[in-house]
Amino acid sequence: MSRAFRVVMVAACPYPTTQGTQVYIRGLVRAMVRRGHEVHLVTYHHGEDLPSEGEILHRIPAVAGYDKLRAGPSWGKPRLDALLLRELDRVVRRVKPDLIHAHNYEAPLAAYAVRRVRRVPVLYHSHNLMSDELHLYVDGGVTAQLARSVAGVLDRQVPRRADRVIVISEAAVEAHRELGVPADRLHHLPPALHPEDFEGAAAATTAPPTVVYAGNPDRYQDLTLLLRAMARVVHRRPDAKLRVVSSATLEDVAELAWEVELSDANLELVTERRWERVRDLLSSSRVAALPRTVCRGFPIKLLNYMALGLPVVASAGSAMIVRDGVHGRVIPDGDDRAFADALLQLLDDDEAAIRMGAAARSSVLAEHTWERRAADLEAIWRLTAA
Repeated sequence: MSRAFRVVMVAACPYPTTQGTQVYIRGLVRAMVRRGHEVHLVTYHHGEDLPSEGEILHRIPAVAGYDKLRAGPSWGKPRLDALLLRELDRVVRRVKPDLIHAHNYEAPLAAYAVRRVRRVPVLYHSHNLMSDELHLYVDGGVTAQLARSVAGVLDRQVPRRADRVIVISEAAVEAHRELGVPADRLHHLPPALHPEDFEGAAAATTAPPTVVYAGNPDRYQDLTLLLRAMARVVHRRPDAKLRVVSSATLEDVAELAWEVELSDANLELVTERRWERVRDLLSSSRVAALPRTVCRGFPIKLLNYMALGLPVVASAGSAMIVRDGVHGRVIPDGDDRAFADALLQLLDDDEAAIRMGAAARSSVLAEHTWERRAADLEAIWRLTAA
């Protein structure tokens, strides 16, 4: 490390939570604080009761009646974002950071406004593209068309206005080039994990025939594909079960399961926010599922699956670092029959499941740690602050 940085991060979301983006931010913060950097984080007024990672937390004033933890648009967010802008300006004025590190979409908009007054460079950290997701939060029709139009404007305008941009997947690199971000200002920094969070935890080699999905149940996750595949699986193997674990409520998943005729006997829905308990639920499963077909971010759940020694069945659109036949199976997008066949293969073949799970764990713990990523992020900070 050449020198210690003073960085103000800003994230327009509840913090901390066990959702993917927030998990990424927490892991990043822990790594950078350990290396001697001073990290301030400006965020919403609420979050889950999770340990601090060493950041200096600055929250907006409490907004009565707003306690939503899930991602997605809501009528209350404009007020929160106005308060976020005010708090960010206050913190930057007092702290005088080397740079502002802004996550997702509303946060960089606030950061750009502050940059105009305070002359502090902005590093934009892209976790997704709005055009992939925003329309899925509405009910279709004219509203979905409007959401697509708004998403397109945000995708074209937000990234290219930053001094530098971080993306978290190779697919996002190409997408951001097409959106007008110059190649010399674009950096690829995949997610990582801290191995100590997985010490002593690995998938049980004698686990019952359980397929697990752990993550949010939003529409872009393509859980309908997984449920259809599981309906096929239990037709051929009646003792198989799908376990869905999420910090969110799962009534919508139960309704989708009913529609595809997946019975309650073959479905376990668990709402859980404690990582230790989530880890145990993953470890006591046989196979992990990643059905999402469009993903230009990087699913944090994939790292968790692999670090716990679970073989993964993934749609091609979100497979990322899964090598077909080595860490699990990669399935053509949208093919629930092929997804079912792959799940059955790993449920029926203990030797293959154990071998692929062990390879997945070895790979991710060797190549995808925050210790390896931290030096790369320091170099990006140095370029941004220069």
